[in-house]
Amino acid sequence: MAFEVGKLDLFGRKLNIVQQNGVLYYIGETEPASDDILLIKKWMQLPLVTLAYDGPSELKGVVESCLNSVGVLVGIADVLYTKVRKQSGLIYTKLIYRDWQWDNSDELWKEEDFSAKLVEKLRELFSFIEFPEAGYSVLVADRIIFEKRIGQTKPVEIKVPEKIVSLTVNGERKLLSEGFYNLFGKVIYIDEDTTLAKTSFFEGAKMVYKTSKGYVIYRDGSLTFPDGKSIVAQEPFDVVDDRIIPWRVMVKSEGSSFQTTVVGRSKDLLVLSCGMIAPLDLSWFMRVSGPIIEWVCIEQRLYVLDIAGYVRSFDLKSRRLIWEKLVPGAWGLAVHKGEVYVASGEKLLQLNEKGEPIQERYCQDFGVSQEGIIALIEKKGRFIRSADMSVLLEGSKATVYADQIFRFDGISVVRFFDWGVVLVGESGCWVVERR
Repeated sequence: MAFEVGKLDLFGRKLNIVQQNGVLYYIGETEPASDDILLIKKWMQLPLVTLAYDGPSELKGVVESCLNSVGVLVGIADVLYTKVRKQSGLIYTKLIYRDWQWDNSDELWKEEDFSAKLVEKLRELFSFIEFPEAGYSVLVADRIIFEKRIGQTKPVEIKVPEKIVSLTVNGERKLLSEGFYNLFGKVIYIDEDTTLAKTSFFEGAKMVYKTSKGYVIYRDGSLTFPDGKSIVAQEPFDVVDDRIIPWRVMVKSEGSSFQTTVVGRSKDLLVLSCGMIAPLDLSWFMRVSGPIIEWVCIEQRLYVLDIAGYVRSFDLKSRRLIWEKLVPGAWGLAVHKGEVYVASGEKLLQLNEKGEPIQERYCQDFGVSQEGIIALIEKKGRFIRSADMSVLLEGSKATVYADQIFRFDGISVVRFFDWGVVLVGESGCWVVERR
């Protein structure tokens, strides 16, 4: 039995092969040796068919495996027509080969018996020839491994092992098989080691809060706590452990009382729209500015920008004003690495930690991330800023700048908290936590 040795390129490596009638009988880095030639000839004695398969796609591989298990190779030869139909756990099968045909219409097979029954019928059709003692195996991994393997039902098997990758979410590392995964309400394909920031999706939520015990979910007029307890409530500004912070609080100052809106919280400190700060229990109040436009709190340093254009820096430990600067027309405030950035008109003014000007540049809007300041020279949308994160809103599209960049569609509301940001969409809330 004569055959020729050809060439095949396997990921840049030129290999020697023997193929005939669509079947690969040999593969190796060298030409077949004398023992290889004997092995190839034994494989070439096995029956060969062209499989014309007509049936559910998930069963085609089963049919090919059954053929191989009885010593029949699939290539280019006389046609074996195989018709398969499946319904209600039962399988109809029809086989046509040369002038022979058969079907099981009078005795349908159970789906779990399909492989065994098909093998039995194929053994009746084809006279079994003993399998050669070994076949050629090629394992394609970080390197290509060639070997002869005993017990193969095909002369050559090229295998790519299941790829295992690491997925780190919220600091927890898992080993997974390469493939599709539904993470945070979005289907992604993972084919390499991946680290995802603390990002989650809460279906049906109208707002999400985070306490020391876990997430608190607001939906359908109720707050649901991590222990499963639910209470009926109006949507609060924030939740700190079991304390619910409303949007408006009563302020007592200089013998008078009035209500004001909470605009921010940093740990145990509330920032109020009237230009005051107070602890969570409202046991004292301190005026820091006029009505507040924006504020930033980093460790024990509080920065506020008020409606009159004053930028002030306070030491919270001593409750002392460190410096103040008037920037007429100021509309935005951010802090990065101790330097203060104030936007006024179409300029972004950079100040040092003492409030002294360093430089200014042109900008239409700006944001801040953990990597630095993002200045836009063209108006693309509207930035919402926080201490070391910001969100660029372009209609309903939201881009979150944190230690990574995240993009979301269908966003209507953005809320910053000291632990991260919540983006409210049509079907629920996305959460991106600070690193």
